[in-house]
Amino acid sequence: MNKYFLFFFFLIQYSYSQEYRVIYDFNYKLDSLKNYSENIEMVLDIQKDYSKFYYKKLIKLDSLVRSRAIISYGFPIQQVVKRKTGLFVNENFVNVADKYYNYPTTDDIHWEILSDTKLSDNHKLQKAEAKWGGRKWIAWFSTEIPVSEGPYKFRGLPGLIFEVKDSKDNFNYKLVSINKSLSEYDTSNIVETNLGMNPISITLKQFQKILINNYNNPFSEYYAMKEGTWGLTIFDKHISSLEGLKSIKKDYQLQIAKNYNPIELDKAVKYK
Repeated sequence: MNKYFLFFFFLIQYSYSQEYRVIYDFNYKLDSLKNYSENIEMVLDIQKDYSKFYYKKLIKLDSLVRSRAIISYGFPIQQVVKRKTGLFVNENFVNVADKYYNYPTTDDIHWEILSDTKLSDNHKLQKAEAKWGGRKWIAWFSTEIPVSEGPYKFRGLPGLIFEVKDSKDNFNYKLVSINKSLSEYDTSNIVETNLGMNPISITLKQFQKILINNYNNPFSEYYAMKEGTWGLTIFDKHISSLEGLKSIKKDYQLQIAKNYNPIELDKAVKYK
C-alpha cells in the first residue's frame, strides 16, 4: 500500500510539473423549473502552481481589449475561480452591477469512488459520486491522466475529471479537448482582473449581502445622477428617468429571482 501511494504521489507530482489546457462544454439551466438549457465553453488551465477556470470567450475579449477595442459583455452565470494546485481553497471572481469582486471559499469535496467504468474517446473512465454544495454530483474521471483536477471547484479524484453533473441535470460539464501547454497563458486581464478592472476583496457574506442589495435596490447608481445625463435600454425599453426605473423595478426583480439557480445551494441567498 505504501509503495502504491508513493507511486501515485509521484505520478501526480510529475503530471503537475506539466501544464494542461482543458476545454469543457458546460450545459446549465438558469431556471431549474424549465427544460431549456444553455451552453458555454469553459477553460481549465492546469499550471505548475495554480489551476484556473474561466470562460473561453474571455480569451477573445482579452485580445480585443489589448488591441484597444471598446467592448461590452456579460455572462449569465458566475464561474471564474483560481486555486493553488492541489488545494480545495478557491478564490472566486464575480461581477455584480459593473463591479468586480473576489472572495475566498474552502470547498472540500469527499468523493466515493465506484466500480463502474466506461470508455470515452479511447479513455477509460471511472465513476465517482459526492454530495457537495447542497447537491448530489456524479463524476467520471480517468487515471490515465493523473491530474487531480476538474472543472469549476471539482477536484480531488485520482485522475482528471472528464464529466461531472448534478443528479437533477441542472449543470453538466463534459470534456471537449485536452492539450499540454508549452507555456502559461497570461490570465491577468481575464481572471485576476476583469479586462483591467481590479477586483474588490470581500468575504462570502459580503458577496451575499451585495446580491440582496442589488435585488432590493436595483439601478441605485442612477438615482444620484441628474436626469437627462444618462439612459439605458432594458426589456426593449429605453429608460432615462427615475420614474422609468421605478416602472421596471418589479419586472427586473422577477427576472433576477427567476434566473437564480446557484450551483452551490448551501451558499444561496433568498430573494423575497
